[in-house]
Amino acid sequence: MDIQINGNVLVLNGKNIKFSHKIRQFKTIGDDVVVLLEIPNNDDTLDNIYCYGSYGIIKWQVQPIKEAFPDLKQVFPFEQMSVIDGQISASDFYGRRFMIDASNGKITKKDIVK
Repeated sequence: MDIQINGNVLVLNGKNIKFSHKIRQFKTIGDDVVVLLEIPNNDDTLDNIYCYGSYGIIKWQVQPIKEAFPDLKQVFPFEQMSVIDGQISASDFYGRRFMIDASNGKITKKDIVK
């Protein structure tokens, strides 16, 4: 799989996928590419993780945190992302870690890492 990053553009096997924000990080899981966008402090964009198949077709955007955990008072964009045993781990500014199912983008668990 040929993957290139140019600011806010992911080039996936020759197909350009343009995002509204700069790409901070990406990970591959099998034939999928999971992208984390960099969200500036003065921007209220949330749910900033996306998954694309090898042909550049979107598979999912991460489930909104408020949908998975309605009792959370404040939600922030994700800052970091890793892949552990085929599952995505993403954390926010407050050090809250969210486990994300790589097959569908659903948030399955939350804990604190700070």
